Amino acid sequence: MMIIDRRAIAWFIGAVATTIVACGPTTTVHVKRGAGLLGLEGEIGQETIRDDGTRVIIVDELPSSTDSTGKNSGAASSKKSAMNRKSSDDIPVYTGAPYSTAGVPAPPPPKKEPAKELQLREVERDGSITLRAVMPEHVMAHFVDAVKSHEYGPFYRQMLADEARTAYDRAGGEEVFVAWAEKNRKELLAFLNRMGSNWSSSEVITERVNALRMRYRLDRRNLPDIRFEVVEITNEHGGVRLALIH
Repeated sequence: MMIIDRRAIAWFIGAVATTIVACGPTTTVHVKRGAGLLGLEGEIGQETIRDDGTRVIIVDELPSSTDSTGKNSGAASSKKSAMNRKSSDDIPVYTGAPYSTAGVPAPPPPKKEPAKELQLREVERDGSITLRAVMPEHVMAHFVDAVKSHEYGPFYRQMLADEARTAYDRAGGEEVFVAWAEKNRKELLAFLNRMGSNWSSSEVITERVNALRMRYRLDRRNLPDIRFEVVEITNEHGGVRLALIH
């Protein structure tokens, strides 16, 4: 009979893994080789039956944890994982809407906003005036309004082509332009009104100066009283501007 000191057992508790197998009255103990306090220095796989019926097996490595039946818990875990995968495989996966849209009418297209009417002259909240022109007739109409009202500022800043305004700026600026317009006010109004009422007639001859500039010439053979004859309009800044008049 082998007597085991209790203190030896307490010292050795970290080196022994005990597996109880519920198989009749037999208890199986796996002992890692080298645990000399139990006097078990035999070969790996050696089995010893103690007086109390305990079956002691010497192993090189302790077995993995087991369940209460002695079966490896890893197998049970694998079986459980397989069952979970199976149950997840039963869930349908939708790649589109899980209902039919065949009978659902398509939404109506968005309504197009009506095109905003071009405002040739707009008075802003602060009292400033904005002039717009996309056709030569618009430029002529703005010039007529400026001459009639003696209000040349907006026309000078917004309707003169860059080339013409630069030339006037070098000569003295807006004051020089106003002085010229006022001096020739009567002749300018006669010319501008005549041009404005005959854009589509044979009295106005159209010539292209370059890709962005057009020349409009008034036929003066039957109009000897008209002093001015030519006006040139250029495309600039998204609109048309007055480049020359003589």
